[in-house]
Amino acid sequence: MKLGFTEFSYGYAFTENLIRSSISAPVAAPVFPNLVQEAKCGYDVKVELPGMPLFFQFKLPELMERNNAKEIKLGLCGLSVQFFRMPLMRKDISEQHAKLIDLEKKFPKAVFYASPGNKDFASFNSAYSQAEVHLQSVLFSPSDIGELPDNKSHYVSYCPVKWVAWRCSEPKRVKAYTFKDIEYATNEALSERRGRSLQDTINEVHQRVRCFIPSELRNAEQELRQRVKARMDSVELIDDRARSVSMDILVLRELVRVGVGGELLIAQPRDSKA
Repeated sequence: MKLGFTEFSYGYAFTENLIRSSISAPVAAPVFPNLVQEAKCGYDVKVELPGMPLFFQFKLPELMERNNAKEIKLGLCGLSVQFFRMPLMRKDISEQHAKLIDLEKKFPKAVFYASPGNKDFASFNSAYSQAEVHLQSVLFSPSDIGELPDNKSHYVSYCPVKWVAWRCSEPKRVKAYTFKDIEYATNEALSERRGRSLQDTINEVHQRVRCFIPSELRNAEQELRQRVKARMDSVELIDDRARSVSMDILVLRELVRVGVGGELLIAQPRDSKA
């Protein structure tokens, strides 16, 4: 059964809710600069603090409601109707999944599929209103899912209530992460990056993702930078350094979005005591 909302709406709601909730989050929680809403509030970067990249590939599942589903017939432990089935891009159609696995090798514990736990538009709308779409989502490591064995259709079937997930059609148990799991790991990574600036992080990410970006897009990077600069001209920032770093982040985000097909966010500690 279709969920009643689109993958685009889900991706936007996930990111916007994450950012909105981080504003009032505990000091220890990471702050995610709002790079989706590229307006006046979109450049709350802390140049002197470290950063941690997170990559999300948003996927909209189907809600499985019948007992004749393959997963039920196979008797996969922990799955019962209703459960969700998240499709993976077929190997012969796209290299998306393989690219995400390779990206995760360069950025361990920072690349995830994200899929909702909302069964219909009403529950999705309620989660959005409470800024909890990301908290009600289920996340998967591409490497944990593993390489796809053939060109057939494969998917991850999961139950958010039990936090159980399987990769099918050849059943393989997959770990289902909560956003709190990701937040905890991100805080640990940020503590290990003390002494590094946000610019250090941006330079590192840019260098590591270039091999994933098509040459045509790499060649157009300067043109992209000029377009981003034009959008930023009307935005008031504290200083030129913050403007420069913000521009670098926005350019990098577009390179990742178009070249890799995922969403890049940069997490930061709330202050130097975090």
